[in-house]
Amino acid sequence: MAKAQLSLNLDIKHDASLSDFSGPGWLSIIDAIRQLHVGLIGQLYLFGSPATGKSHLLSAICESFIEMDRSAICLSLNELIHTDVNVLSSLENFDVIAIDDLEVLEHSSEWQEALFHLINRSREGQRQILFAANKPASELPFKLTDLLSRLAQAPTFKVPNGHDLADRQALMQSILRRRGWQFDERILNHLLTEGPHRIGAMMEVLNYIQPMFSNLGRSNISKAVISDALRTIDEQTLAAELADISQETQVDHDAATLDQHTMPLDF
Repeated sequence: MAKAQLSLNLDIKHDASLSDFSGPGWLSIIDAIRQLHVGLIGQLYLFGSPATGKSHLLSAICESFIEMDRSAICLSLNELIHTDVNVLSSLENFDVIAIDDLEVLEHSSEWQEALFHLINRSREGQRQILFAANKPASELPFKLTDLLSRLAQAPTFKVPNGHDLADRQALMQSILRRRGWQFDERILNHLLTEGPHRIGAMMEVLNYIQPMFSNLGRSNISKAVISDALRTIDEQTLAAELADISQETQVDHDAATLDQHTMPLDF
């Protein structure tokens, strides 16, 4: 069953490259990845808010190892949490294992234990293992303290939040170059200055507007088409901002609920 799950869920997404992260905010993380490449470090832990590029970066790291003729696999625990936990027992033959969405294991002691054993087997086999989560290991509410101890031993980096224009510009230019996409400069400037700051949301906007131009030659792009694209960027940016607000409100609500449940009673 585990082999079947592997073939269904653990494909590498090949639309990612380390060149996407050439902005100044990513320099320390890229340096750590270079240390992974030459074997100076065996683990890496990335954390940050949703849609800040963690999953994209994990895919890019795996792709970089595949280009070095190393075997690599990237998996999302968010996608696997409802499948057979034994899927993790089939991974230690990979040279590099990237594990995304660690936070979803909060309520599953079975998956926490399976991940703990995978880390131990990876160490014994001198495999490299990468992690990504929405918070540092010290803040993950896992009951398995031995797992938290293992995670805390990995070099840890917070990914940039996307507020730096140079980071967004470097990523956008890299993606456009790799995909062979061309947009009017007014569209790109508007996306960079008025569009969403989070990398994931910016990439979604790019994917959303690209079909508007896929069948048009550069000479056929009218002012009306450009205006439509600018308006679409504004609409998608507003939707992303509202989604962020909703998520932050839910996080605050969950934290308040937790505080109420843990607050001592005063008689």
